[in-house]
Amino acid sequence: MTLTRTRVRTLTLLTLAAVSGGAFAADPAPAWTDTGNVTVVSDYLFRGISQTQAKPTAQANLDFTHASGWYVGLFGSGVSHAAYNNGGGAEIDVYGGYRAPMGADSTLDAGVVTYWFPGAHYPAGGKDIKYHSQDAKLAWNTGAFNVTGWVTLSKYWFGFTTDPFSGLQVDTRGSLYGEVNWNPELAPGLTLNLHAGRQSVRNLGMYNFYDVKAGVTKTAGNWAFSAAAVYNSGKQERDGTPLWTFYNADGSGKYVAQKRLLLSVTRNF
Repeated sequence: MTLTRTRVRTLTLLTLAAVSGGAFAADPAPAWTDTGNVTVVSDYLFRGISQTQAKPTAQANLDFTHASGWYVGLFGSGVSHAAYNNGGGAEIDVYGGYRAPMGADSTLDAGVVTYWFPGAHYPAGGKDIKYHSQDAKLAWNTGAFNVTGWVTLSKYWFGFTTDPFSGLQVDTRGSLYGEVNWNPELAPGLTLNLHAGRQSVRNLGMYNFYDVKAGVTKTAGNWAFSAAAVYNSGKQERDGTPLWTFYNADGSGKYVAQKRLLLSVTRNF
């Protein structure tokens, strides 16, 4: 009789464990997942152009991804007043899109990003020009390799509207940027970062450039440490007319393209 009770008790426990295990296994994955980070950079480089007059700044990013492939996010960074006149010294980007699976290790990513520079504006041609911009993108990701194309949807590409030689106002909607990126893992926790891009500013070809980057990222737990050499071909001036030079309120200017060493420390959460 004792043996029988033991068997019954054992079978009951096994049955409960099986039911419980099945319930846990059946629990659906969360519909939304979120990731975020805060970063300190030695220089905020956007497509190889310094947005901070070669000075350090803090950045933050928050990203939400749905199991279906939709995503939205928010990015913020400090910027210089020389790059974005009369502003609050900040950039806030809102982005979203959809990633469609294209195979075991590939996705097609279509999205839109709005770059907002609170308070930043300047007068030109009798108009009040805002720096706010909007881009659409289409990207193909496969493994560590990425190809992305960007097109400007807003009337002005980051406030660029005046031909520096003729003084005429132009529309820079439709400006294009294409880039390729390769980030293979060299060793556990160590990633190679290679990038090449080409910017075409519609109706203002004197501002066209290409940019390249080569660097490494080392991760340790929730931390990431990066170092990279960056080059941008944007011209400082042409025939005495300034091009990729951003001016401070006191009239001093800084060439924001050329060669840079970029260092960053990121805390992921």
